[in-house]
Amino acid sequence: MNRSESGLTRRELLQCAATAGVAVALGNSLSQATDPKDARPTIIDTNVSLFDWPFRQLPLDETSLLVKKLRSLGVLQAWAGSYEGILHRDLASVNQRLAEECQKYPELIPFGTINVSLPGWEDDFRDCISLHQMPGVRVYPGYHGYALDDPRFQELLKQAASQKVLVQIVVSLEDTRTQSHLLRVADLDLQPLSEVVKQIPDCKVQLLNARPRSPLLKQLEETPGIYFDTARVDGTDGVPNLIEAAPSGRVLFGSHAPFLIPEAPLVRVYEARKLDAPALAALLSGNASRLLSTCREKQASAVRERKPEPLPTTIDAELIHAGLPGQAQLKRYRIWDSYFTPSHSNPGRDGSSRLIADIERALPAARTGQFEKLCYFAHVGLGTTSDSQLEQLLREQPDVILKPLERWPDLLIGMMQLNANDVPASLAALDQWIKDGPMRGVYFASSGPGAQVCTHPNFNPLVERIGELNGVIMQHTWFKTGGKGGPGESTPDDLVVLAKRFPDQQFLCAHAGGEWEQGIRAVRDCGNILVETSGFDPTAGFIEMAVRELGAERVVFGSHLPSRSLGTELCKVTCAQITEQEKFLILGENYRRLLVAQGAKAD
Repeated sequence: MNRSESGLTRRELLQCAATAGVAVALGNSLSQATDPKDARPTIIDTNVSLFDWPFRQLPLDETSLLVKKLRSLGVLQAWAGSYEGILHRDLASVNQRLAEECQKYPELIPFGTINVSLPGWEDDFRDCISLHQMPGVRVYPGYHGYALDDPRFQELLKQAASQKVLVQIVVSLEDTRTQSHLLRVADLDLQPLSEVVKQIPDCKVQLLNARPRSPLLKQLEETPGIYFDTARVDGTDGVPNLIEAAPSGRVLFGSHAPFLIPEAPLVRVYEARKLDAPALAALLSGNASRLLSTCREKQASAVRERKPEPLPTTIDAELIHAGLPGQAQLKRYRIWDSYFTPSHSNPGRDGSSRLIADIERALPAARTGQFEKLCYFAHVGLGTTSDSQLEQLLREQPDVILKPLERWPDLLIGMMQLNANDVPASLAALDQWIKDGPMRGVYFASSGPGAQVCTHPNFNPLVERIGELNGVIMQHTWFKTGGKGGPGESTPDDLVVLAKRFPDQQFLCAHAGGEWEQGIRAVRDCGNILVETSGFDPTAGFIEMAVRELGAERVVFGSHLPSRSLGTELCKVTCAQITEQEKFLILGENYRRLLVAQGAKAD
């Protein structure tokens, strides 16, 4: 039977297209025979976890709350592991609790934990398959201390292949920059995997939370039996690009909930408007359904017995809006993006072409989010890039710097990147671009040739002049597990030192310090610092803590588009457990107030 490019037979494709509709209740098209009040999306989420995350409480860590959220998003089936399997050694009891918990909810399919570094792991595997009738197992090699070419892991793959069981390999659980210093685990080295899988006929593995890049990605894609999930695939077009690169049928939807906000990965699949209806249907449910059907008949039958009946809906690839508020509500938020980063490090050798192309790349997502304004950070010839020819061009032909603002005058807000290592040139540029030009403020980077830690004395005359010109200051900050990534990198602690020198100047703390639990605490008592929200995974609980500790008035939305995604960044706010008024403040009003307060030209 012929298969489409999405990896489905024509019959499967039609079935998926008929059943894998998304978020009709949020404004999508419906077939006339379907009641919008009853319609639900049809999604198979291949990556959720139950029980307690070891390092903080998550808003959805109770199974009942997680399942309620998944149901509201249209998740028909969720493949569930256990956070207990990360650190516990008594995996028989971990897997028993997981199986019992999943029995309470027809959507949940248990994937037990196997740790091949423990004695007798074979017994745990046997219990998962025979006793609990699980269609697959989940492994955490990085956390359990072995590599993928370990003979014990290869033996697990052989046993799984013989039993027709899927093995999910957790590549990461969180950004290595934000891990607890008590448990630092590098992302899993996937280099040996292709050769290992090739040696085991019928082996099937799925990589969870992976972000592989070429040439490793090409190597993995060319190996039959290796599947991917989408949970940490970021960038506004990251998911479509992965699907385009991978062989058909090998990319499955996954959310990494409840550690990540479950709406975020759902928005990522469609925000760039690059996937058509068949591709969306295959990604959201068809590919996972086909993969699970290859599990041995006993397990597959058990899954089918627990599977709720899908509700028929349709996909409109242009109108799909799952995981976000309706378009009218987004417009009411009046979203002003304070951290738009097209071609952030280099605008192109001609001064603008790469920048303009990246802006165009981000526009579908910005339209989906109903953004009113986007603030980007222009290079103006101060040595903030490593391209000497480009820097000379920007100094000699400043008109090229204005091209984006001239092309999108009603959409873009411009700020300039300063070089704290060249104070005289930066002071002159402030007059040229803020006093006598269109820029509304400045951006201080933490990397690149223009970076300098913001406690350096060079900042004093620059901040004084910016204050005189009523400019806005955005300072890049990160708290990184293991320390700073370079000598010019600033932390929230550094920004507090600077902000206390200039109590009448307000500062934006970009990325809330990255490791936001520490970042929020660091700036909490410094009232002239506001935190910006972008630049890291959509980790659940961030906005709630920021509002609780700082007040909503000190939180400002940023998208980091297009290198980050609309789903990652907007869902941090729209899905937070805060009031609608607090969302309105964060998504635009606070930034507008800041621009007005600093004397900028705001509506």
